[in-house]
Amino acid sequence: MRFTLAAAASALIIFTESVSGLALPGKKVYTPSDNVKNLAKLQALMPKSALPAPDGLQLKYVLLGIGTQNYTCLTGDDNAAPGTTGATAQLYDIGTHLSTDPFARWTIPSISPLALSLSTAPVRFTQNLQSLGYEHMVGHHFFSGASPVFALDQLTSPYPMTILAKVNETDAPTTSCPGTGKEGAIKWLLLKDTKSLSQGGIDTVYRIETAGGNKPATCKGQKQTFEVKYSAQYWIFGPKGTGYDVSA
Repeated sequence: MRFTLAAAASALIIFTESVSGLALPGKKVYTPSDNVKNLAKLQALMPKSALPAPDGLQLKYVLLGIGTQNYTCLTGDDNAAPGTTGATAQLYDIGTHLSTDPFARWTIPSISPLALSLSTAPVRFTQNLQSLGYEHMVGHHFFSGASPVFALDQLTSPYPMTILAKVNETDAPTTSCPGTGKEGAIKWLLLKDTKSLSQGGIDTVYRIETAGGNKPATCKGQKQTFEVKYSAQYWIFGPKGTGYDVSA
């Protein structure tokens, strides 16, 4: 297990291309809210879906993911469906502000579409995040092989990190934002750590409130490898009473 976590951490360094964004000695590290009462109230506002509810688990973070879904068309067959190589995304803390926002119930559905629409304009995107109190990037989402990884590497070391597997999925609501190219919203997912490959008290992730990211039906007109922009909310859970402890 330690080797697997170390391998994922190495992949994270490669993914970020440099260590300049990691916490340095003397650098003030952002700390999300860990107010259990406020997070419990926010958990009650989690959008409902056909996914199993997080019964018995405690909400630890609500993050906005901005990035790309990554696809391949390597067979040369225009009629073939694109393959997938996972996703990469930067993760921003939205739960701290939402947990004390009296309008959170109505704000939650608007965050992903707005973020995606502004993601092509970095200055406006940053200004919007700052105005809403969501400007703190806390980590990265990427894949290690076929496994989705969530590494909150911008938090205090040892930072929360989990390696997951998909255990359930459901189509995004028909009202979801179809994306900048009208490609459609990717599915909502339930991801769990099925092999005890986590640290920091997190082991379950819901991908919900998705916007964009879907692949085309066929490879016609596509490059061998291509990306589709998306945004999503990641509601991250763990056992009650755990925090920055090594849980596996």
